[in-house]
Amino acid sequence: MSYLKQYLNQVFLTDILALLKDLPDKSIDMVYGDPDYNVGVKYGDKSYTKNFNEYIEWYIELAKESLRVLKDSGNMFFINYPKQNAYLRVKYLDQVCYDVFDYVWTYNTNVGHTPKRFTTAHRSILHCIKTKNNKFYKDNVAVSYKNPTDKRILQNLKNGSKGRMPYDWFYFDLVKNVSKEKTYHACQIPQKLTEMLIKSCTIPDDIVLVLFGGSGSELEVCKWLKRQYISAEIDPKYHKLILSRLKNGKIEEKYRLPIRKTPIETLHPQLTLLEKQGTYSLRNNNKPHKKYLTIA
Repeated sequence: MSYLKQYLNQVFLTDILALLKDLPDKSIDMVYGDPDYNVGVKYGDKSYTKNFNEYIEWYIELAKESLRVLKDSGNMFFINYPKQNAYLRVKYLDQVCYDVFDYVWTYNTNVGHTPKRFTTAHRSILHCIKTKNNKFYKDNVAVSYKNPTDKRILQNLKNGSKGRMPYDWFYFDLVKNVSKEKTYHACQIPQKLTEMLIKSCTIPDDIVLVLFGGSGSELEVCKWLKRQYISAEIDPKYHKLILSRLKNGKIEEKYRLPIRKTPIETLHPQLTLLEKQGTYSLRNNNKPHKKYLTIA
């Protein structure tokens, strides 16, 4: 533990695999990973996209090092598209983990629609444990019972139950461009989702390894929840954003995404369609139309 102290509550400007190799075995309570999905998105000035086979090899190496530093009582979560997580699970995790659970995060989306298939509106969350003795805290994440007047439920409540365990699918909206937690980072996980995962398997002072610093949103959640953290970020601009966010307790304006305003007349055909669908009204009740709409 004394060796690990130099890494606690630090965000290192380096590749995560380089940082992982410096961390001791079985030293981390929770590993949280939201890697690049390998879909051709540029992060900052660089693109880390590989061909699919190379990506899976890298993903396996990441998982192998992450499991090494995870305590036997720890929990590891990887958020990714279903195909990437399926390959990781079949090619590696199922052979080395005591168990792997596959959860679903669902959300509404305005992109990815096609006449050739159903729209992808979810991501896979792999929950990996090394032994049957993983720590998990139901009371930290319990939700209200659906049928609280049922006799069995009433008895559970009488016995001290704080609610039921959440189902293995979670609905959280994507981080919109106008969201208070949005930065100019290309991809952010909703903080409410992150908070639920962290609270489910850690308590204050536990150590959370956030594999990719990104916008700093997960690290901010760790601070709120009084968890210790270790993280890495390879892009210097995002690294500066993270340090600023953690130091100031807020996102400075220079790190926010500029909001694009669109003249409303250019959207008239779309608004007319929405009006026909009953989801928008062009009538202004004798009030002047806004000149611009903010695009989220």
